[in-house]
Amino acid sequence: MPEGMPVFIKIEEYKDVLDVIALIKSKLAEARNSLEKIESLKAEEDSAIDSWKAQLDGVQDKIDFIDNSLFEPEI
Repeated sequence: MPEGMPVFIKIEEYKDVLDVIALIKSKLAEARNSLEKIESLKAEEDSAIDSWKAQLDGVQDKIDFIDNSLFEPEI
C-alpha cells in the first residue's frame, strides 16, 4: 500500500479499537498506581531496616565497650 493513502475501516471496528485503547490506558494507569504503592512500601521497609541496623550497631558498640571495660587488665 503506498504511503499517504487513506485507510478505510468499518466504524464498528474503529470503535472497538478505541475501546481497546481506552482499556489499555486504564490498565496502564492501574499498573502505575500499583507500582507507586510498592515503591512507597519498599521505601518504608528500607527506612525501618536502616533504623534497625543503626540500633543493632549501637547495641554492639555498648557491648564492646562493656566487654573491654570488664576484661581489660588493670595496671
